[in-house]
Amino acid sequence: MRVLIVANPLVGIDKEKRKVVDGIISHIRKNGGNADITYILKPDLGKKHSSRAALEGYDAVYAAGGDGTVNDVASGLIGNKLPMGIIPLGTGNGLARSLGIPFDMDGLVKMFDANKTLTIDTGKIGSHIFVSTAGIGFDANISLDFNKKKRSQRSVLSYFILAVKNYFTKRTEKVVFQINGKEFTRNIFALTISNAPQYGAGAVIAPQANPSNGKLIAVIIPKISIFKAPDAIKRLFEGSVQKIKELEYFEFKSLRIQREQQGIYHVDGEVFSGEATLQVTVHPSSLKVIVP
Repeated sequence: MRVLIVANPLVGIDKEKRKVVDGIISHIRKNGGNADITYILKPDLGKKHSSRAALEGYDAVYAAGGDGTVNDVASGLIGNKLPMGIIPLGTGNGLARSLGIPFDMDGLVKMFDANKTLTIDTGKIGSHIFVSTAGIGFDANISLDFNKKKRSQRSVLSYFILAVKNYFTKRTEKVVFQINGKEFTRNIFALTISNAPQYGAGAVIAPQANPSNGKLIAVIIPKISIFKAPDAIKRLFEGSVQKIKELEYFEFKSLRIQREQQGIYHVDGEVFSGEATLQVTVHPSSLKVIVP
């Protein structure tokens, strides 16, 4: 077994994170395998490394970091026979949590040794791939603010504080949707596209999402009253958010979003500028992931 580990640079700095990766590398080598590690020092470098891994003789690529690192590595493995392993070392770890990936080194080692894989779908919004969630509005605004923080300042608490700030400062926007042959208009506060159930950090936005059924879930979110917000947050972390009557859920394979003007969107927490019109599609059975 020859493994390429593509890691977030923070993994090389943080002693605890590096300890996990070093433990996995040591285990692979003790069992007669080989493991190399490289770092994502600029955007899309993970995609470059993972897309060349098969040609370079690797049997698997492990993404060591958070959702952004997983996205970058996965982008180079779409339609590839090589499986992706996830070493969840980020803040949210949305896909890892949705797939039940262990967070301790012993659990990860056992999972990688078993080499059981699941073929999952991926999504595409604009020109970017996503594996867990994507979206516009509130979600994207929080991600933009969060990514401006120093890595040492990023935490679930800081994310929550930014969510509160954006709740009071951001307005709704008018969006025209074309989905499943129907067109309709909504004033939205956020739109989340889910391939997997979780945003990350235990926040389940689409409990019914299944990353292996060839479809995506669109969650249309209006601006919920401040008086209902505490219950909404509670339900988000309890896995019962779909019971909030203000939310609308649509299952689809292709979705067209028409905004009033250009704006930002996020893919797995990474933010990009996009046109007023965004097309969202699913790529069924396009990524192999090592799972427990």
